[in-house]
Amino acid sequence: MSSWGTIIVAGGSGTRFGGGVPKQYATLAGRPVVAWCLETLANQQPAVLVVDPAHEKLYAPVLKAYPHIRIIPGGKTRRESVMAGLSAFNDNPPQYILIHDAARPLVPLACVEQLKKTVEAGAASATLAVPVADTLMRGTEVVDRNGVQAIQTPQAFDYAILKDAHASATREYTDDTSLVFGERGIATQFVPGCPDNFKITTRDELAWAEKMIYAAYADTRTGLGFDIHTFGPGDKVRLFGVDIPSSKSLIGHSDADAGLHAIADAILGTIGAGDIGVLFPPSDPQCKGMDSAVIVEKALALLHAKGGILAHADIMLMSEFPRIGPHRDQIIARLCDILHLPADAIGLKATTTEKLGAIGRGEGLAVQAIVTVRIKR
Repeated sequence: MSSWGTIIVAGGSGTRFGGGVPKQYATLAGRPVVAWCLETLANQQPAVLVVDPAHEKLYAPVLKAYPHIRIIPGGKTRRESVMAGLSAFNDNPPQYILIHDAARPLVPLACVEQLKKTVEAGAASATLAVPVADTLMRGTEVVDRNGVQAIQTPQAFDYAILKDAHASATREYTDDTSLVFGERGIATQFVPGCPDNFKITTRDELAWAEKMIYAAYADTRTGLGFDIHTFGPGDKVRLFGVDIPSSKSLIGHSDADAGLHAIADAILGTIGAGDIGVLFPPSDPQCKGMDSAVIVEKALALLHAKGGILAHADIMLMSEFPRIGPHRDQIIARLCDILHLPADAIGLKATTTEKLGAIGRGEGLAVQAIVTVRIKR
């Protein structure tokens, strides 16, 4: 039996958040919100992530960095989703369980550890909580805030008690401590939380969380990348992950995407990680024809491992052809997807060399990229 298990609930549709992407997958400082939760809680093993299977394209890329985390389909309600997570441990039930909402990306690890100590010391139910400091009103009536706590997650429980309480529940509860009290009469123990550990429910809260993250990532660095490829026979050019119709194609060992190669080298330069030739040598047959988005993904993974986040990319294409103007919207959308940046954090420009040199003669094209990253001190 494991001492602890962890459930991260990420199955909601985020209707209050609005937009086409649920809040747990919205981009927060270059990464989905849920990725920030996993960064803090992924070491709390074994762990499951409860999701809506319809969101696979959103959560699958995040989980490449956390192969030990199991995916569990959620239910129609939060209670059903938590129960699905609890049932995932049937074969090897832990003694204790942590429950966390994926929409709380800024939970401090120190708070998590204190919460676990509280349950290990004998509490059957415990939660992070912060005293309410603001004046509370219901209509014109001032509500006495003495003793009022704002409840956060994670919450921690004796696994068997929580599972039994869920099994008998016939109505919905706003959180699991309320459920345990309602079904078993067990009061929760409050553990000091952190005001930063708020739940993202609106776009304004997402923007505030991003400001907090950038404040913590105070080491700003700039990286420069450059790549050039020659033209050869073909009918399209692969640039920035997009196939652009052309009378010629680029020649290279991978897919010859000079744009993504320059971006990857710029990212690697910010952390002193060499260049793409070191990570993906042309002599490696496995790299032949490789999608260069994989190369950028590796560079970003190395950046994240160093405690860094990508903040901005500025790109200059130098070529006589093909013209990228008609494909600009498609390219920006693809770069947003690859780099996990909003469109206004990506500069994309193009120029010719006025018929001068090899590029001016149409023998090839070149791309220069400058990126800005932030490293956590």
